[in-house]
Amino acid sequence: MNEFTTEEIEGIVRAMSQEAPEKGQIPLLPPGSYSPPARVAFTPIEGEKPRPLEEPELSDFAALKAHIEVVYGRARIPLATLASLEKGSLLPLDELCDDLVEIYANGSLIGRGELVSVEGKYGVKIVTFTKNP
Repeated sequence: MNEFTTEEIEGIVRAMSQEAPEKGQIPLLPPGSYSPPARVAFTPIEGEKPRPLEEPELSDFAALKAHIEVVYGRARIPLATLASLEKGSLLPLDELCDDLVEIYANGSLIGRGELVSVEGKYGVKIVTFTKNP
């Protein structure tokens, strides 16, 4: 195990006991004049052996959740019209009633579908999947 020399310890103590500079006193260098970040080499702990990488199993992903959104329609209206909306106002959408809805998973379009009603609840019948969302 590496041990610090007396000089190194004294240098660390001196550095830690210095007062922090006030804001605005740290000189900023012009863009492009900063050196690249230092590379750090890590050595394994004595006696430790690297663990082999394990392939994740499908069951590891089964518990993950995705945020799903179904977008029925959109509208572009002037802000004045938006400000005048109140309860009971009609907001016309740009799409037709029989257009397909868009299905998003975590913000990415993954497909399109048709709205359906099953036992009094709404659902989406998937019509197409989008490859490489």
